[in-house]
Amino acid sequence: MLNRAVDVTVRTGFGDLPWIGADELLRLVDMNEAITVVDEAMRVLSAGSVAAPERWAMPVADHGRMGLMPGAAPSLSRFGVKVLGLFDADARGALPSHQGVMLLFDLADGRPLCAVDGAALTTLRTAAASAVASRALARPGARTLAIIGCGDQAPLHLEALRAVFPIREVTLWNRTAKKADAFARRYLSGLAWRVCSTPAQAAAGADIVCTLTAATDPILSGKDFQPGQHVNLVGSSTVGPREVDDAFVAKVRYIVDSREHALSQAAEFVHAVGDGIVSQDHLVGEIGDVLTGAVAGRTRPDDITAYKSLGHIIQDLAVADAAFRKIAGPARNGRSNAR
Repeated sequence: MLNRAVDVTVRTGFGDLPWIGADELLRLVDMNEAITVVDEAMRVLSAGSVAAPERWAMPVADHGRMGLMPGAAPSLSRFGVKVLGLFDADARGALPSHQGVMLLFDLADGRPLCAVDGAALTTLRTAAASAVASRALARPGARTLAIIGCGDQAPLHLEALRAVFPIREVTLWNRTAKKADAFARRYLSGLAWRVCSTPAQAAAGADIVCTLTAATDPILSGKDFQPGQHVNLVGSSTVGPREVDDAFVAKVRYIVDSREHALSQAAEFVHAVGDGIVSQDHLVGEIGDVLTGAVAGRTRPDDITAYKSLGHIIQDLAVADAAFRKIAGPARNGRSNAR
């Protein structure tokens, strides 16, 4: 039976399909649980237990694309697809950068199980992934955080990093300083904070740096970073837009969510390889392999580590499944307790 915690359903030929909206998702799966399930998901991915082609997008307008992310996770007994509208800021206005829906299916019999708000799911699993990577790669006890870009991803990234580190000070940069200031006043009560005039000023000296921008050309260089820092590169998820330059890529221990996808879609890395600055061997490995100990992440305190977050469908499947299990009884759940 469907738990009425989620009252909105879509009538289909299969019966009522639960709709998990943005508010419901964040209520059903808090940040700590999201971090836990994404941590496990990345281990499963690196173990080779996920089927997922590269994301695909097609133009649907001069100012927008439709993106598709399909995948299957036998460990969850789930498969699904996320369908997104990816539109330019001028076209979408105040709407999220990723608008769409995730459809979750049962791998045992093909039943559609639920639909989940794509924007909320993307921001939640992306922030959780940054926390998972930072916990594995940043120096212990990190207290200072730089947020470069104060848009959709910023609030949950702040929450996620505070869930795993004792953050005490936050530096901010946004293309419009007014937006950064508004973010600080809304979310940074009780913390020391400063809005900076350049991305480099915000990044300087921060234990952890999160780049969450829509930059098309690098806004940070290798020279802007000091030994010991950890950087989550989040803003670019396709070939083309870059947040950091070739010198940065060459300077850091570069770790990704999916090696296969990164070699063709991680813009900063692909550009550096294309320019002959690094070879493909410069890619240290996947975060899942770091989590299991198969690959070394930070090897010494003065390493600069970087996690390239393309985003992967296994993260969406894991968080959507965690939400679905909260609203479904055992008969509808259709899976074992084993992960």
